[in-house]
Amino acid sequence: MSAPAAPPSAPGPSSVPSLGYRILAGGTRLVPLLVVLVMLPVAALTYLQSRSVNLPVSILTVEVGGVAISVLSTLSYILRPTRAFGPLSVATSSVTIVYLLVLLAQSTYQIAVPNSSATISVGYSLLLDLVLIVPLLTLAAGLVTTVEDLRVPGERLPFDYPP
Repeated sequence: MSAPAAPPSAPGPSSVPSLGYRILAGGTRLVPLLVVLVMLPVAALTYLQSRSVNLPVSILTVEVGGVAISVLSTLSYILRPTRAFGPLSVATSSVTIVYLLVLLAQSTYQIAVPNSSATISVGYSLLLDLVLIVPLLTLAAGLVTTVEDLRVPGERLPFDYPP
């Protein structure tokens, strides 16, 4: 006969930054995310569109997907010490997966050779398949974090924010 499981111990000390600091740090994180995920791709797609190149993905898709991922990622950073971190991490991963699947559906791009009936096909589906691994693992981690935060609130704080 085995001994009964010990009740979860109280979380140890942690040094959680203030909400104001987390908002400031999150804001400084949001700006580069918006530049990389929204501004640069939109600028590139707008340039291609001005040169009469058929776009592989719509500019609106890139804008909405990039803004959603950036904002959710920043919110999960700001709310990391709370129970909302796990669900926000799951939401961020889910939006990222959906965005990458939309890009994956349009991952073969055909370029017509001028004054010819030939076309060149460029595919980047293998790259997107590899990139999908990261949000899938993050989704699993978010689910585990959500369950753990429900079971033992604050248990991860000493590891996330050591004293």
